[in-house]
Amino acid sequence: KGISYSALPCTVKSCGTEGLASEDLMQEGYSMQWGPQGRNDLAVMKSLGANTVRLYHSLGLGIDKDHGAFLDHAESLGLNVMPGFHTENAHEQQECPNFDCYYSWKEATLNAFKNGFKKDGEWHPAVSTLIILNEPDYVEHTPQCTPSGPWCRVKAAISAFDGILAAEKEAGVPAGRVKLSITWSFAIKKSIDGQVEGPGIFGFQDVVAALGNPAIVNYQPRTSQMELQSAYLSRWVHSLNTQSPWEFVDQQISKEYSRFGHIPWFIGEYGAQDQDAGKIQADLESMLTKANSPGATFVGTAFFQFQTAYWKSGSALNYGLFSLGNREFGRTGTLCDKVTPKCRQWPIHCLSTKLNWLHGDTADRAKAVAAAWGANYEEMVNSTSFCDADDEAHFAPGEGEGPVDVIVETTTTQPKPRTTRAPLAPGELPPLKP
Repeated sequence: KGISYSALPCTVKSCGTEGLASEDLMQEGYSMQWGPQGRNDLAVMKSLGANTVRLYHSLGLGIDKDHGAFLDHAESLGLNVMPGFHTENAHEQQECPNFDCYYSWKEATLNAFKNGFKKDGEWHPAVSTLIILNEPDYVEHTPQCTPSGPWCRVKAAISAFDGILAAEKEAGVPAGRVKLSITWSFAIKKSIDGQVEGPGIFGFQDVVAALGNPAIVNYQPRTSQMELQSAYLSRWVHSLNTQSPWEFVDQQISKEYSRFGHIPWFIGEYGAQDQDAGKIQADLESMLTKANSPGATFVGTAFFQFQTAYWKSGSALNYGLFSLGNREFGRTGTLCDKVTPKCRQWPIHCLSTKLNWLHGDTADRAKAVAAAWGANYEEMVNSTSFCDADDEAHFAPGEGEGPVDVIVETTTTQPKPRTTRAPLAPGELPPLKP
């Protein structure tokens, strides 16, 4: 029972003319948004019935700031945390030359250990699953993927996996309970070995094929192949993102899933696009029934998503559980990273369940989730995290093109220099680390 959390604090498309806020929401600068001293988003998720929060961009943006406070607060609430790596690094030549992400993902993991992800010599106990990549199949369509094909997505996947295991070994951090996953898109594709064709599940087979024969993408693992396969068998969880109704997803995955044996799987984003409240509730209840059935490999879903994505456009505006109102709790700390180098502060607005741009009870998304997960909806919306009646529907998508509501600081941050490696041509093996 998870919730996807990418709640940037801006209220207009593209966050206005100054660019996006930092997308690493676990950093301490966002504590006024997720912490008990402010809006307390994590407590809102708990009150909605969730037991897991899924995040994006938590590792890999080069942010040397504490993330432990987020994990501590999640642990205190009994929430599991699924942090995600900054997937966009996969098609940056400086980060992943020729889609070899070993060094980049290793470095990001080691940096995370220095910034709160390690506690008492182990992974922080709140961390349950690392999302290594989010929909990496998109890299096939980038200019860097030449010749175009599945080798790009698969090489990025196996090399990133390899880098994380190497970081754990170097830092002396045991695996503990931490699982590993890649969330694939629900596009209909064929696996790299041609054995499976279908939405999402193509990526499940991609992982199996590459671990069985890394040469299929001209990759030579730095970790032994035996260790990679052992980590897969003991730690891997397959996952996918979807907007589709649950019964269709279940049908598409279940008909092929026996080939993956005991390896569990989950839905990393359940978008419920254009679904009414009754359908959302029924889907979530059916998922819980399946996840709790004896011998089930399906383990649950992360509802997409916590807040309206005001910085996006089109149908991407329709997935939030909550909108934002006028009242402010305060401001974030000063936020910046290698993608958004201008350091700024942002206002934290109250939450609202009013999604007036959606029709009928398709707008009752939070009420449907609460009903499915056995939560007290009225108690939740009457908490201090939510707007009063006078200001709860202040911001709707498309309203206002005025100045973005930020404080612009004079400081900037620049990406830390990395050791450059010459890109490899397809067919070449990556160099082993000395």
